[in-house]
Amino acid sequence: MDNQKPRDKKKISPERKGLYYTGMAMMGIGIILFMSVFFIAFTGDPFAYEGNFMQNGFYGFILIGAGTFVMNLGARGAAGSGLVLDPEKAREDLTPYTKAAGGMLKDALEEIDLPSVKSGEKEVVRVRCIHCRALNEEDARFCKNCGKEM
Repeated sequence: MDNQKPRDKKKISPERKGLYYTGMAMMGIGIILFMSVFFIAFTGDPFAYEGNFMQNGFYGFILIGAGTFVMNLGARGAAGSGLVLDPEKAREDLTPYTKAAGGMLKDALEEIDLPSVKSGEKEVVRVRCIHCRALNEEDARFCKNCGKEM
């Protein structure tokens, strides 16, 4: 256990996780209510339905919007979602996501085979001799292989 990395202190709190999952549940119920309008319309006579059958769609639409807001609030925190205008608190709330984005970027860059340019190293450019096709330094006046002028 001593060789494990210390856990990041900027974890998402259980309250924010609860808000996120509550918002997700609200969206799910909203989608079911919204889709019930189409189900009623296609499976039977919508006018035989007690009351206005479109009200379920309206309530579902409202629940989808409210669930999205609550989910966003849980995911990003009050300051990170823009509900509270405090830049320092927003940075703190968004830390898990910015670290995750940096980790994803690092993983993507590791997959790409980029030539590494180390500081202080000069890139070497070679010039091919037109007579013997040997490679020479870029500032060479004569070919090191055949001795002819470059």
